[in-house]
Amino acid sequence: MTTVKNVFNSDHVINYDQNAEKVNWLDPAITFGMAYRFVKPGDRLLDIGIGTGLSSQLFHKAGLEIHGIDFSPKMLARCRSKQMAKDLKEHDLSIPPYPYEANSMDHAVCTGVTHLFKDLTPIFQELARILKSGGVFAFVVPDCQEGEAREIQVESRHSPGEKVTIFSHSIQDINNLLDLYGFVQIYDLLFEASAIGHRTAKYKAYVAHKN
Repeated sequence: MTTVKNVFNSDHVINYDQNAEKVNWLDPAITFGMAYRFVKPGDRLLDIGIGTGLSSQLFHKAGLEIHGIDFSPKMLARCRSKQMAKDLKEHDLSIPPYPYEANSMDHAVCTGVTHLFKDLTPIFQELARILKSGGVFAFVVPDCQEGEAREIQVESRHSPGEKVTIFSHSIQDINNLLDLYGFVQIYDLLFEASAIGHRTAKYKAYVAHKN
């Protein structure tokens, strides 16, 4: 079984941006388009699983101050080379607490990450603490309907013959987390895109604000 840590600390990182472009990865543009009216220049944005920084680029261009957290030092080094982030921290997203003070960020974004989590509780729990009241959280999850499999194995693009596990999240799963941690959904958008294993899958983008 291919592990996530092996993939994101491998030579895959070198071509990460090019591969995202090849598959026409739309998550960053979609989340920015859904969230832009709620943000302004100078706001502090926390990118959860920032990777090489693709999800933050449009927010950076819009004048936001970018902060990022990721478990992969190689991905963070790639992001750091772009000189777009104010601060980058190495941390495993499955382990709270994250290294940020309470009420220290205005907004957050999370794309290309949630398919790695069977349980998204740590992310929502920590953002409920870190985000200021009224802050916006824009994120994308692989979508599934009630009764559909939430966990599937697909062939890795980076290690032929190896399998990776992908986790999907239903609208009820997300609504439960939003309610539990004090977020109110503003928008959602269902779309299809290329996924791991070169298959087409359904995704849902959400924008919510913290009470």
